[in-house]
Amino acid sequence: MKIVGLKTEYTVTPLGIDTLEPRLSWRLESDTRGTKQKCYQILVSSNLEALSAHDGEVWNTGPILSDQSHAIRYTGKGLTSGQRYYWKVKIWDQTDSPSDWSEPAWWEMGLLQETDWQGKWIGGPSFPSDIEAAAPLIRKTVQLEKRIASARAYICGLGYYELWINGAKIGNNVLDPGFTNYDRRAFYVTHDITTHLSKGINSIGVELGRGFYSIQTKNVWNWEQASWNSEPKLLIQVNIAYEDGTSHWVASDETWRTASGPRLKNSLYSGEVYDARLEKSGWTSTDYDDADWSKASLATPLPAKLQSQIIPPIQVIETVRPISIRHTETGHYIVDFGINIVGWVEFRVQGNAGQSLQLRYGEKLNPDDTVYNENSYVFAESQTDHYILCGNGIEIWEPSFSYKGFRYVQLDNWPEAPGLDSLTGKIVRSSVRTTGRFNSSNPLLNGIYEATNRTILNNLHSIPTDTPVYEKNGWTGDAHLIAETANHSFDLLLFWEKWIQDIQDCQKPDGAIPLIVPASAWGWDHAPVWTSAYVLIPWYLYMHYGDRSVLEQHYSTMKAYADWEISKLNEDYTAHSVLGDWVPPGSTNWSPPEGSRLMAAAYVFHILKTVGQIAEVVGTESDAKQYRYVANKIAESFHATFFNREKGIYETEIEAGYRQASNLIPLAFRLTPDEDKDQVVRHFMHDIINVRDKHLNTGIIGTKYILPVLTELGFGDIAYAIADQRTYPSWGYWLENGIQTLLEEWELKSRSQNHYMFGTIVEWFYKYLAGIQPITPGYRSFTVKPHILGSLTQVSAEIETIYGRLLVSWQLFDDGNYSLEVTVPANSQATIFIPAKHLDVVTESGVALRLADDVKIVELDFVDYVICEVNSGNYRFHSRILPTIV
Repeated sequence: MKIVGLKTEYTVTPLGIDTLEPRLSWRLESDTRGTKQKCYQILVSSNLEALSAHDGEVWNTGPILSDQSHAIRYTGKGLTSGQRYYWKVKIWDQTDSPSDWSEPAWWEMGLLQETDWQGKWIGGPSFPSDIEAAAPLIRKTVQLEKRIASARAYICGLGYYELWINGAKIGNNVLDPGFTNYDRRAFYVTHDITTHLSKGINSIGVELGRGFYSIQTKNVWNWEQASWNSEPKLLIQVNIAYEDGTSHWVASDETWRTASGPRLKNSLYSGEVYDARLEKSGWTSTDYDDADWSKASLATPLPAKLQSQIIPPIQVIETVRPISIRHTETGHYIVDFGINIVGWVEFRVQGNAGQSLQLRYGEKLNPDDTVYNENSYVFAESQTDHYILCGNGIEIWEPSFSYKGFRYVQLDNWPEAPGLDSLTGKIVRSSVRTTGRFNSSNPLLNGIYEATNRTILNNLHSIPTDTPVYEKNGWTGDAHLIAETANHSFDLLLFWEKWIQDIQDCQKPDGAIPLIVPASAWGWDHAPVWTSAYVLIPWYLYMHYGDRSVLEQHYSTMKAYADWEISKLNEDYTAHSVLGDWVPPGSTNWSPPEGSRLMAAAYVFHILKTVGQIAEVVGTESDAKQYRYVANKIAESFHATFFNREKGIYETEIEAGYRQASNLIPLAFRLTPDEDKDQVVRHFMHDIINVRDKHLNTGIIGTKYILPVLTELGFGDIAYAIADQRTYPSWGYWLENGIQTLLEEWELKSRSQNHYMFGTIVEWFYKYLAGIQPITPGYRSFTVKPHILGSLTQVSAEIETIYGRLLVSWQLFDDGNYSLEVTVPANSQATIFIPAKHLDVVTESGVALRLADDVKIVELDFVDYVICEVNSGNYRFHSRILPTIV
C-alpha cells in the first residue's frame, strides 16, 4: 500500500495560493484487493527538516477516523504570506495496518492581505483618447547588494502581460492572466525568479497587452464599452529573501520607466500589428539606456479583488508544422496545417526594411482560394497579423497578445517563397491534463471521440469559449451541455470552479444570470435553457469530483438564481426563453421551428429539481421541499400545456410537425406521466426509424439526451445506429467529408468549424458503451454496465477519478465468448453488470463466479446481466452471451 499524488488545491506543489483553508488530497495504490482507508494523519510544517522528523508544528491532525482522501480542508495554525509549507500523510487500512509516510509535498502562500501589496498601479505613456496606443513597455533597474536565497514576482498585468528579468522571459504562461469580470476580480500570478536575479544590477521588464480588459476593437458584444475598459495597467511586486536572513521588495510605482513598444495594435478579434523597426533592442537587459523613456503614469487602482490564479494557465501546448504551402494564381501563399488548431504562427523571414507582411488566419477557404476569415460580429478586420520588417537579416516573430482559430494561413506580400520549415503552428490553450481515454472497435466512434476532445481543448482559454474564431465568449448553454463530457476526458475541476465564480461575479442582485460569462452590458436576455449552467455545472462537478465546496460556496446565490427563475414564471407555471433547441438540422434562423416555450418550462423544472438536490446536500430540507413543490407544479402545467393527448405527442402552439427534442426532453427529465409514456415513446421511435431512417433531428439540447434516453428505454441498438450514421445529419457525415473538429451546425456550410456543443455523444460513450456511472459522488462507488450494441466487438474506457485509475475494457469474440476487465481504484467499490444469460457461464480470473474470491453476487432477477459487487482491485470476467458459431 502506497500513498501517491499529494495535491494542494488539486495542484502539485502550487506556488502563491491565497486560500486560507487549502484543500489537501492524495490517492492510495495497492496490489491487494479491497484496500480501503480507515484512518489518516496529516503533518504540516514550515520546514522540511522538521517534517522529516515527523514534527507537524503547523498542523498535526493526529489519527482521524475517516475514509476521505480528498477535499480535506487545512485547519491548522494561521498561514503566512509567502511562506512555504511542507506536508505528508499516512493512512491505516481496513485491517488497521499503517502505511509508510508519503513522500513530502509542499504548497506556498501568495499575498494574503491587501497590506502585503506595496506597489502602485501604473500604466504606459499617455495618448489622446481617440488614439489606440501601442502596447506599452515598462521597466525598472534595481541594485541588489546581497546574495539571494529566494525571490518571487507577484504580478497582475491587465489585460495581459509578459515579464522579463535580465533579458529572459519568465515562465511558460501566455495570454496571462485569465479573463475574469474585472469589476469584481482580477488574477495575479506568482513566479519563482530566484535563479533569474543575482547580486548587483538587475532589470525587470513588462510588456502589456489589451485582452478583454482593454479591447478597442468594436464588436456586437460591446466589449470595448465594458465598465472596466481602460488602458492596460500593471501591478507588480518582487519579494526577495537574502541568504543572511534579511529581505527586500521592489514594487511598481512612478519611478518605473515606460515607452511605446513596436506592437502598434493588439486585439483578440483582429490580431496584431508589429513594426520591427520600432523595436528597442535589449530593453529588458541591465545595460539598456532608458534616458529617453518617460516616467510610468499612476493608474486608477483596480476596484476588483486581487486573487491568486490557481487555474491551469494558458500555455503553448504543442508545435506543429504545415503539411503544405501553395502559391496561388492570385499571388498568395496558402499554408495548410491539415487540421483546425488554435493559437498562432511563428515565422522566419528575410526582406527589406519597411515591407509589410500579412498573415490571415481562417478555418476554411473561399472559392477563389483565399482564406475565409470574415466576422460580421466584429467591425474590423478579423484574425490578421501585420508584420513590418526591420530588414536586419533573418527575422523571427510570433504574436503575444492574440490567438486565432485556423487551419489555413494566407501569407500576403511575402518577400520570398516560404518553406515548410519557416513556419510553425503553435497550439495555445489552457494547460489542462488529459484524464480519460476511450477506444472501440468502430473507427468512426474513435474519430468522433478525437474530434470532440480536440474541439473542447481548442475552446479552453481560461473560460469555455464557444468558438476560437468568431466570438471567444463563454456561452452558458454550450458550457453546461459539454461539461459532463469534458469532465470524463480532462481534469477540469479548477477550471470550472473559476468559471462558476465568474458567473457569481456577473450575477445581478435580483439573481439574474447573463447568457455569456464573463459579461458586461450584453447578454441579459432571459434564457433558462442557457443560464441553468449556474446550477447544473456545480452539480456535475460534485458528482464527478466528489467535492462539495462549489455547492457550499454558491448555494445562496444559486438559490437567488432559482428564485429569480420562479419569479419569471407565468401564472400557469409555464416559462419563456429567447433560446431553445439551438441549430437543429435545416435550421434557417438558428432557432428551432417549434419555438422555445416548451424547452424553457422543461429547463426551469430541471433547474429547480437540481437545486432541490443541492439543498439536500448543503442546504435545508425546507429549501428542498419548496423547490420540489414548484417543480411539481411546473410538471403538471407542462403536461397540460404541451401534451396533445389525441396525437400522443408533445408540441407547442407553433405548427412545426413532429419535433424529436420536444418529445425527448420530457422523457429525459421524467416529465411524462407513466400513463402517457408508452405512446410518447412509440411516436418517438416511429419518427426516428420510419421517418428519419435512424437519424436524429435535434439541435444541441436534444442531441445531449437522445442517445442516453434511447439506451435507457431499451433501444440501445437504435442509439448506436444514430451514432454510426455517415449521412446527413450525423457526426459521421462531418468526418466522411474530411472535418476533424465539430461544427456549429449539422450542415457542412456551418459558419464555425470549431464548436464543441454537439460533442455530447462522448458522454454516452463513457456512460453506456463502457457503462461507467457514479453511484456516489466522485466515483467512491460506481456501476459498470456495458452495452453491447450494433457491430461493436470491443470497447475500452479509462477515467482518472479522485481515487485513482478506473478502467473498463470489454471484448466480444466471434464464438460468443465475452471478456470484461475492470480496475477499481483503492478506496472505491463497484457494482458490475456482466452481460450473460446465466450465472453458470460467468467466471472471474478463471474461477466460477460463485466461487470467486472478493466478489459478492447480487441476487437479483435482472435480464441479460449477472450482477456482482466488488471492492478495489483488478478483475477479469468471462461469460458467454451467444451460441457458438459453427
